[in-house]
Amino acid sequence: MRVIQNERGLGVEALEAGEVGERFPILDRALDEIVGATWSPRDGLVNPNAVRAWYRSEAEALGVSFRNRHYVSGVSTRRTVGSHGSLRVVASVDVIEVEQGSVTDEAGWIREALTTHRVPSEARVDESRLECDVVINCLGAWSPVFSAKIGITDVTEPVRRQISLVDVHAEDLAPGVELDSLGMIVDASGLYFHPEGPHILAGYSTPNEAPGFDFDYDGVDFFEAEIWPRLAARASSFERCGHVRGWAGLYAVTPDCSGIAGQVAGFGNLFEAHSFTGRGVMQSYAVGCAMASLVATGAWEEVDLSALARSRFRDPKDWVVEELHI
Repeated sequence: MRVIQNERGLGVEALEAGEVGERFPILDRALDEIVGATWSPRDGLVNPNAVRAWYRSEAEALGVSFRNRHYVSGVSTRRTVGSHGSLRVVASVDVIEVEQGSVTDEAGWIREALTTHRVPSEARVDESRLECDVVINCLGAWSPVFSAKIGITDVTEPVRRQISLVDVHAEDLAPGVELDSLGMIVDASGLYFHPEGPHILAGYSTPNEAPGFDFDYDGVDFFEAEIWPRLAARASSFERCGHVRGWAGLYAVTPDCSGIAGQVAGFGNLFEAHSFTGRGVMQSYAVGCAMASLVATGAWEEVDLSALARSRFRDPKDWVVEELHI
């Protein structure tokens, strides 16, 4: 993989065990456990919300209209016959416009819609039907909810991931350590961390986390049981770090931990791009370009994502197994 990456100018380095502590002085504990590392100097950190806001603004400037707070309540399909035989097409979707709630969601409407897939009657503003030329399911963890409305049993599962913001005392930093220049570090234990404003953002995937639409953050208990021990075991700078706050979100997880992309078999106008197991924003540009060409021309052009077709799950030999996910 590193050869392929470097052929494309990424400059990924393989570090020997002794180089890791020298290059990254924050990693000053349990050095005897480290057998090596990879370093990607051209990698960076991205704010997903900022990326989304920018693309949305640019799309609106080109005439794209977004329907905020609209929930798909139903899908109508019809049969069509063409050069490729008999296919179903998504003819229309029924949507419910939801009243704008508060950021803190005191009424609980947002949580109910996101977790039970029902919109309370008191939160409904309007209902309408949208005729469809092309439909792309890019709903992430909610992609199975949409798929079920058209009779497709999805392999994707929503799985909770928790993240903690950590406060680090400046006087505790090891010599040569500057938090704001750390980049992102992924430990073999499954812990990852990187600078986030004045704090450190740290995440850990709890083993055997049950699938479900769960947004409850376990708070300081999660930090003390899962985050702090792993941080302190690898870096003395985190010995006295403290819990600031945290949150929980959802990964869309497939059996092989790789995404699903392409045209949905049996449908003439339904496409999908979702379930990237936490890597959605990292892969979004390439996936977006590839999907645009597929929708516009009917073929993969510069980037061929045919290996990510849903049909691969019929046979485990065709899976695209991704083990380096966090």
